[in-house]
Amino acid sequence: MFIIFLVFGCLSIVLLLSLKLLRKRFDSLEIFIHLMFTSYFCQIFFYMISSPYERLRVVEEHFPFWSARLQYGVIFPVLLMWVLYFLRGQHRLSAKVSICFSWVAGGVLMEKILLIIGVLESKAESWYPSIDFVLAMIVLSCSIYFLEILPGVLRKEKMIKDEKDI
Repeated sequence: MFIIFLVFGCLSIVLLLSLKLLRKRFDSLEIFIHLMFTSYFCQIFFYMISSPYERLRVVEEHFPFWSARLQYGVIFPVLLMWVLYFLRGQHRLSAKVSICFSWVAGGVLMEKILLIIGVLESKAESWYPSIDFVLAMIVLSCSIYFLEILPGVLRKEKMIKDEKDI
Protein backbone atom coordinates (compact mmCIF):
# COMPACT_ATOMS: atom_id res chain seq x y z
CA MET A 1 0.00 0.00 0.00
CA PHE A 2 2.91 2.36 0.61
CA ILE A 3 3.97 2.04 -3.03
CA ILE A 4 0.47 3.02 -4.20
CA PHE A 5 0.53 6.01 -1.87
CA LEU A 6 3.97 6.98 -3.15
CA VAL A 7 2.87 6.71 -6.80
CA PHE A 8 -0.26 8.79 -6.11
CA GLY A 9 1.82 11.35 -4.22
CA CYS A 10 4.34 11.73 -7.05
CA LEU A 11 1.57 11.90 -9.65
CA SER A 12 -0.19 14.57 -7.58
CA ILE A 13 2.96 16.69 -7.41
CA VAL A 14 3.55 16.40 -11.16
CA LEU A 15 -0.07 17.30 -11.92
CA LEU A 16 -0.02 20.27 -9.55
CA LEU A 17 3.17 21.53 -11.21
CA SER A 18 1.49 21.16 -14.61
CA LEU A 19 -1.13 23.73 -13.64
CA LYS A 20 1.31 26.46 -14.73
CA LEU A 21 0.84 25.32 -18.32
CA LEU A 22 -2.88 26.10 -18.13
CA ARG A 23 -2.12 29.82 -18.23
CA LYS A 24 -2.25 29.74 -22.03
CA ARG A 25 -6.07 29.59 -21.92
CA PHE A 26 -6.93 30.54 -18.34
CA ASP A 27 -6.17 33.51 -16.16
CA SER A 28 -4.40 32.66 -12.88
CA LEU A 29 -7.49 33.55 -10.87
CA GLU A 30 -9.60 31.31 -13.11
CA ILE A 31 -7.20 28.42 -12.56
CA PHE A 32 -7.43 28.86 -8.80
CA ILE A 33 -11.23 29.13 -8.73
CA HIS A 34 -11.73 26.24 -11.17
CA LEU A 35 -9.33 24.05 -9.19
CA MET A 36 -11.19 24.77 -5.94
CA PHE A 37 -14.54 24.12 -7.64
CA THR A 38 -13.50 20.87 -9.33
CA SER A 39 -11.70 19.67 -6.21
CA TYR A 40 -14.83 20.33 -4.15
CA PHE A 41 -17.03 18.41 -6.57
CA CYS A 42 -14.61 15.50 -6.86
CA GLN A 43 -14.40 15.26 -3.08
CA ILE A 44 -18.20 15.23 -2.86
CA PHE A 45 -18.00 12.39 -5.36
CA PHE A 46 -15.55 10.66 -2.98
CA TYR A 47 -17.95 11.04 -0.05
CA MET A 48 -20.83 9.69 -2.11
CA ILE A 49 -18.75 6.64 -2.91
CA SER A 50 -17.84 6.08 0.73
CA SER A 51 -21.38 6.73 1.91
CA PRO A 52 -23.03 4.53 4.53
CA TYR A 53 -24.52 2.34 1.81
CA GLU A 54 -22.89 -1.02 1.22
CA ARG A 55 -21.37 -0.03 -2.13
CA LEU A 56 -17.75 1.07 -2.08
CA ARG A 57 -15.71 2.41 0.77
CA VAL A 58 -12.09 3.13 1.54
CA VAL A 59 -10.19 0.50 3.50
CA GLU A 60 -9.67 1.70 7.08
CA GLU A 61 -5.89 1.85 6.98
CA HIS A 62 -3.61 4.86 6.83
CA PHE A 63 -2.08 4.58 3.33
CA PRO A 64 -5.24 3.52 1.45
CA PHE A 65 -7.17 6.37 3.06
CA TRP A 66 -4.64 9.00 1.98
CA SER A 67 -4.24 7.40 -1.45
CA ALA A 68 -7.98 7.78 -2.00
CA ARG A 69 -7.81 11.36 -0.73
CA LEU A 70 -5.06 12.19 -3.23
CA GLN A 71 -7.06 10.50 -5.99
CA TYR A 72 -10.27 12.45 -5.39
CA GLY A 73 -8.77 15.66 -3.99
CA VAL A 74 -5.87 16.28 -6.38
CA ILE A 75 -5.54 13.83 -9.28
CA PHE A 76 -9.14 13.82 -10.54
CA PRO A 77 -9.60 17.62 -10.20
CA VAL A 78 -6.34 18.49 -11.96
CA LEU A 79 -7.11 16.04 -14.76
CA LEU A 80 -10.54 17.66 -15.00
CA MET A 81 -8.80 21.03 -15.29
CA TRP A 82 -6.90 19.66 -18.28
CA VAL A 83 -10.21 18.51 -19.79
CA LEU A 84 -11.54 22.05 -19.35
CA TYR A 85 -8.35 23.41 -20.93
CA PHE A 86 -8.95 21.17 -23.94
CA LEU A 87 -12.61 22.22 -24.13
CA ARG A 88 -11.63 25.87 -24.25
CA GLY A 89 -9.42 25.23 -27.28
CA GLN A 90 -10.32 25.21 -30.96
CA HIS A 91 -10.84 21.48 -31.41
CA ARG A 92 -13.50 19.49 -33.21
CA LEU A 93 -16.60 18.55 -31.26
CA SER A 94 -15.83 14.85 -31.60
CA ALA A 95 -12.41 15.36 -29.99
CA LYS A 96 -13.95 17.33 -27.12
CA VAL A 97 -16.58 14.65 -26.51
CA SER A 98 -13.90 11.95 -26.63
CA ILE A 99 -11.77 13.77 -24.04
CA CYS A 100 -14.79 14.19 -21.74
CA PHE A 101 -15.74 10.54 -22.11
CA SER A 102 -12.13 9.54 -21.43
CA TRP A 103 -12.11 11.46 -18.14
CA VAL A 104 -15.36 9.84 -17.02
CA ALA A 105 -14.39 6.34 -18.13
CA GLY A 106 -10.89 6.77 -16.70
CA GLY A 107 -12.37 7.68 -13.33
CA VAL A 108 -14.57 4.59 -13.29
CA LEU A 109 -11.66 2.43 -14.46
CA MET A 110 -9.46 3.88 -11.71
CA GLU A 111 -12.10 3.00 -9.13
CA LYS A 112 -12.11 -0.56 -10.42
CA ILE A 113 -8.32 -0.68 -10.16
CA LEU A 114 -8.46 0.73 -6.62
CA LEU A 115 -11.05 -1.93 -5.79
CA ILE A 116 -8.83 -4.70 -7.18
CA ILE A 117 -5.63 -3.57 -5.43
CA GLY A 118 -7.39 -3.13 -2.09
CA VAL A 119 -7.61 0.63 -1.57
CA LEU A 120 -11.39 0.44 -1.92
CA GLU A 121 -13.56 -2.39 -0.71
CA SER A 122 -17.13 -3.42 -1.31
CA LYS A 123 -19.32 -5.39 1.05
CA ALA A 124 -22.00 -5.74 -1.61
CA GLU A 125 -22.19 -8.78 -3.85
CA SER A 126 -21.33 -6.75 -6.93
CA TRP A 127 -20.14 -3.31 -7.92
CA TYR A 128 -22.22 -1.25 -10.34
CA PRO A 129 -19.98 1.16 -12.23
CA SER A 130 -23.00 2.81 -13.85
CA ILE A 131 -23.65 4.70 -10.59
CA ASP A 132 -20.08 6.04 -10.60
CA PHE A 133 -20.36 6.81 -14.31
CA VAL A 134 -23.46 8.94 -13.71
CA LEU A 135 -21.87 10.74 -10.75
CA ALA A 136 -18.76 11.49 -12.81
CA MET A 137 -20.96 12.84 -15.63
CA ILE A 138 -22.68 15.13 -13.13
CA VAL A 139 -19.30 16.42 -11.92
CA LEU A 140 -18.17 16.96 -15.52
CA SER A 141 -21.42 18.69 -16.52
CA CYS A 142 -21.31 21.05 -13.53
CA SER A 143 -17.66 21.84 -14.27
CA ILE A 144 -18.40 22.62 -17.92
CA TYR A 145 -21.29 24.86 -16.90
CA PHE A 146 -19.02 26.63 -14.41
CA LEU A 147 -16.40 26.97 -17.17
CA GLU A 148 -18.97 28.82 -19.28
CA ILE A 149 -20.24 31.24 -16.63
CA LEU A 150 -17.10 32.07 -14.64
CA PRO A 151 -15.23 34.23 -17.23
CA GLY A 152 -18.27 36.47 -17.73
CA VAL A 153 -18.69 36.96 -14.00
CA LEU A 154 -15.00 37.70 -13.48
CA ARG A 155 -14.96 40.14 -16.42
CA LYS A 156 -18.07 41.87 -15.11
CA GLU A 157 -16.37 42.30 -11.73
CA LYS A 158 -13.19 43.46 -13.54
CA MET A 159 -11.16 40.64 -12.01
CA ILE A 160 -9.78 39.40 -15.37
CA LYS A 161 -9.14 40.92 -18.79
CA ASP A 162 -10.78 39.91 -22.03
CA GLU A 163 -10.09 36.42 -23.39
CA LYS A 164 -7.96 37.83 -26.20
CA ASP A 165 -5.58 39.28 -23.58
CA ILE A 166 -4.99 35.90 -21.92
